[in-house]
Amino acid sequence: MIKSHDERDLCVRIESEFREMPGLTLTLPEAARLFSLDASLCERVLRALVHAGHLWTDGRAFVRAGGDRRRA
Repeated sequence: MIKSHDERDLCVRIESEFREMPGLTLTLPEAARLFSLDASLCERVLRALVHAGHLWTDGRAFVRAGGDRRRA
């Protein structure tokens, strides 16, 4: 679970990016590069967003929850 203030800020930032680009589909390595984050931190943030219902994953890629999951 995300606990630090910085990680909560990252959740808000990344969730906003997915909201602004509804078709955005990213693998973990792509997300880490796009958001300039260490892979383990990026994974924690993405998993927290999945847990909170903002994102969805098929185990390979992350997409905005409620979007077209067939693309992931």
